[in-house]
Amino acid sequence: MQFTTVGREIWRGARQAQRLAEANASDPEVQERLRKLRLVKALRESKKSWKEIQDLVGISRATYHRWQKALKEKGLAGLKPRSRRPKHLRTKVHWTPGLLIRIETLRKENPTWGRWSIWLTLRKEGFQMSERTVGRILAYLEKHRRIESVAGYLARTQRGKLKRRVNRPYAKRKPRGYEARAPGDLVQVDTLTLTLGPGSMVKHFSAIDLHSRFVLAEVHSRATAKLSEGFLSLLLARAPFPIRAIQVDGGSEFMAEFEEACCALGIALFVLPPRSPKLNGHVERMQRTFKEEFYTLYCAPKFAPPHRSV
Repeated sequence: MQFTTVGREIWRGARQAQRLAEANASDPEVQERLRKLRLVKALRESKKSWKEIQDLVGISRATYHRWQKALKEKGLAGLKPRSRRPKHLRTKVHWTPGLLIRIETLRKENPTWGRWSIWLTLRKEGFQMSERTVGRILAYLEKHRRIESVAGYLARTQRGKLKRRVNRPYAKRKPRGYEARAPGDLVQVDTLTLTLGPGSMVKHFSAIDLHSRFVLAEVHSRATAKLSEGFLSLLLARAPFPIRAIQVDGGSEFMAEFEEACCALGIALFVLPPRSPKLNGHVERMQRTFKEEFYTLYCAPKFAPPHRSV
């Protein structure tokens, strides 16, 4: 029988390989951190500032010292990234088929109910669960298309209730980039409904020129297209300049006779998109001034009869 001995260098190499394997030295993240530590050490020896080192390597001074300390105390195992898994995980709650079916039934019977309404009903029926659990079940049912979302249901049911689009023979949208460069280039016109007292209501017509800030107002008891046509005639008579374009909202008082009068006079008529009062901001602000500085001080018995221009 022949006995052989293992050399000291071979033994040390085996032990080092074992330690590297235990430290997960083949881990790409460990190798990357070790490379950065060596690079920072080389840059420090070349008298580079920490700001330059941070820009070049991508780690801060505190991170370098923390990694260096971990490497010294634990070896390569200290460079292994810590687990980001939360220490405390929420225990998964398994929903019972009865609860799932009941929530689905309630939602189909009441398509606009949210999680709170369904949770309150279930509590009265004896079910024990949190409101958030009901919300998670509703999300699960919506994801698997077993129920319809509230927003989808409302959009589907209101689709047929939308107002029919009115065909405007002359009015059009204001062209992009159109600006009022001279008096009369663009006049904003709008109406304001004001309640002055019990059974007392007026319609305040306002017009403002965007360039000169010329303002004209008239009060009526109603707002009709015929009265708007009369207000247009008054505006043309009182304005000290020719009017070339008018901008209005989609109100019915600015259709029919008013639109026909603009067409006959060759005045461009721009109509705003629905629900866009901000695009008529000048006349809206002027109406607020009338309301705050005039109508707040108004006494109903002393008010002059309607159809009076201001």
